[in-house]
Amino acid sequence: MFKNKFKASLIHLVLSFALVSLIIASTIYFWYPSDFLGITNYKNIALLIVSIDLVLGPLLTFVVFAPNKKGLKFDFAVIAAIQLSALAYGVHALYETHPLFITYNDKGFNLVQVNEVNPSDAKNTQFQISKLSSPKLAFAKMPDDPDKQTEIMLGVDLKGEPDIDKRAEYFEPVENHLNTILNDSLDTVKLFDKQNLTASTKAFLDKYGKNKGQYAYLPLKGTSGDAIIVLDKQTAKMVGTINANPWKFTKK
Repeated sequence: MFKNKFKASLIHLVLSFALVSLIIASTIYFWYPSDFLGITNYKNIALLIVSIDLVLGPLLTFVVFAPNKKGLKFDFAVIAAIQLSALAYGVHALYETHPLFITYNDKGFNLVQVNEVNPSDAKNTQFQISKLSSPKLAFAKMPDDPDKQTEIMLGVDLKGEPDIDKRAEYFEPVENHLNTILNDSLDTVKLFDKQNLTASTKAFLDKYGKNKGQYAYLPLKGTSGDAIIVLDKQTAKMVGTINANPWKFTKK
């Protein structure tokens, strides 16, 4: 009996593993590029999916399985329903919290989740992207009109409206504001000082060290931590991220 239960549970585990692996790989590829995984809530949600679909499902199969048992198909249907419900919930949570924009505002970049911004409000068509898209860089520009600036700030403080970094109508291409961004770059002397090197910084230097002067390094605020975003000074394209506390390296 034990051997049969174990075999059934193992088959269930293999099938569940294949499905969960596909989901995890797809969401990382499309929604959570590896550069941002460490500063999002991805790991917590993925752990929920894994714990239910790879642990609870096969365990329940082990408990209920018995050869020629009446009602076994119904038991399996219930287990499958539980797993699929958990998987659907997990995927929906990953969708709702995946970063859609990396927005520059107030001396640094912020990860903006899909549930925090409405890309259809963007005046610039390049930011009218699908909510299924991968993260896109943007510059949140405060209006020149002082009255409009006051209106935005009062809306945030008194009405609970989102800050400007989450309002697509104010998004502009980062390359149009490269000088402003470069002026807020972190202190690279401190960043690359031997006593401040993290494993992530060393990995970056191993890959880009010969050309590190070609890049700008700025704070990146995430939903579960902060990091350093690296941009090409000429093109304003993102090169990658460094897993280190950016606030240690701000210029005085």
